[in-house]
Amino acid sequence: MLAAYRTRLCVTSAILAFLGVGSAHAGETIDLGNGASFTIGGAVRASIRSTDGDTDGFLESARILTSGQFNKVIGFTFDTEIETTGGIFPYLPGDPSGIHVLDAIVRLEFNDYFNVWAGRMVLPQDRSNLDGPYYLGVWDYPIVSAFPNHFQGRDDGVTIWGQTGGGKFKYWAGAYEGCRGESPCATGAAGGGDLLYVGRVSYDFWDPEPGYYVASDYYGKKEILSVGFSTTYQDRATGTSLDPGHYFGWNVDGLMQKKVLGNNVLTLEGAYYHYDTDDKSTPLVNGNGYFLLASFLIDHDFGPGKLQPVIRYEDLMSKNSYDISRVETGVNYIIRGSDARVSLLYSKTNYEDPNVASVDQFIAGLQLQY
Repeated sequence: MLAAYRTRLCVTSAILAFLGVGSAHAGETIDLGNGASFTIGGAVRASIRSTDGDTDGFLESARILTSGQFNKVIGFTFDTEIETTGGIFPYLPGDPSGIHVLDAIVRLEFNDYFNVWAGRMVLPQDRSNLDGPYYLGVWDYPIVSAFPNHFQGRDDGVTIWGQTGGGKFKYWAGAYEGCRGESPCATGAAGGGDLLYVGRVSYDFWDPEPGYYVASDYYGKKEILSVGFSTTYQDRATGTSLDPGHYFGWNVDGLMQKKVLGNNVLTLEGAYYHYDTDDKSTPLVNGNGYFLLASFLIDHDFGPGKLQPVIRYEDLMSKNSYDISRVETGVNYIIRGSDARVSLLYSKTNYEDPNVASVDQFIAGLQLQY
């Protein structure tokens, strides 16, 4: 599994023109009257990577995103992903190319305190997954965030969620298909009726983050001091039919983002992960990991955007394979928040195996949303 990750680390992507449709959070909304509406949007991410001297380019992600309301309570989300690099979640390999259903959700939103989503959706396993790749503080998805999922951090199931204080306290609880059937984490033990259960709570001490999703960078529009805790469990998710085992994982994460020295924005983020596969055979990570991130958005215009130096360190300590550590550092060029951003970064990935060489990579990435 981790060897497959290293192979995908060497796959690269090229910058291309924006498709011209909007993002999941913006887009173009058509008012249909009587509380009904329809929104369409989209987003693209592309990069050029030089890996140990080999340079190439590829489209990483292109999404068409739609949502709508039938009335004040009933709504839907339907998003697609055109993906050509094998994914932003490479530790669970899937179809390396093609058009995929990203989200297909029926939303029953009764009030702030109680809502029900059913279908294929983002699992509330940690802040990074609720961010998604477009709303992280650095370009690549963290290698230490390795919970089971079907595709791109999603799975099919039902989530109950709500909030108080306008989004200061939030909870999520859900049941999903998990490691069975065609899921990339399925083993010989999977195939029964055992579901994957996920629960999460978070609290914002400063500005609230309302809604199901979050972000790891608000670029000065919010001041955030947030902590979150998540658990993930599935019985008969690992091992074989004759020797099955359970899967249990948990994570704690935190984000601080505050204006300092005027309107400069200091961001500190960290997360710790624990994965227990019952010491059975499985493609899932068994072990622990953490990451630490710091960035500083400079309150000065450099052309149409602002510069944001950033550094992140990750360490994945696996019991069923060798350890991986990675440091990424460079600068983000913030033109319009997460809707228009360029990243120029260097990363070095080390493998605690004398037979596996470290990987040096330079990344030039562009993401656009509307």
